[in-house]
Amino acid sequence: MRLYSAAALVALLGGCATLSTVTSPSREGLWRQAHHAMRQDSVRIALAAFERLAAEFPETTEGREARFHLGALYLEPREATFDASRALQNLELYTATDSARNRPIRRPEARTLRALALEASRPCEERTGALRCDPAVVVRTRTSPGDTVVVRTGDADVARLRREVAERDATIRGLREELQRIRNTLAPRP
Repeated sequence: MRLYSAAALVALLGGCATLSTVTSPSREGLWRQAHHAMRQDSVRIALAAFERLAAEFPETTEGREARFHLGALYLEPREATFDASRALQNLELYTATDSARNRPIRRPEARTLRALALEASRPCEERTGALRCDPAVVVRTRTSPGDTVVVRTGDADVARLRREVAERDATIRGLREELQRIRNTLAPRP
């Protein structure tokens, strides 16, 4: 009977060990999963895998490098997951790791991305260089119903809008000329 109990216990413990490896991937498995998700443009899955990797294995190379990838993924402007403050936080944690044994591999890239995240987290008018945007100034004055609404925008917006209106007017003119040519062709001859 004791032999039977011992065999059942060994089988149960073996099953638990197998089950734990299935539900909790190794750090190499998480690393591969995150990179595979990045190749497939599954940013949310990659973020989840890198977050887990950084949380569960912070002292390993994969855990430290996950911080760099998190910072880069949070700076992806085409994704709904764009978050400059979270990118900045992860990149600061990545660059703060600086001992002889834990030196960041992508230090120059991380510093550049960190500076970009810092600028992107600032209000639009406080940014520097090419990241500075020209906020549209909209002033509306209305004293009584029927009065004209005055709208002022930045010079770049005005130039763009004028160019678009000119292009649209040229297209309309061309289409009217083509329509008149078709009418003249189809009109009955006297």
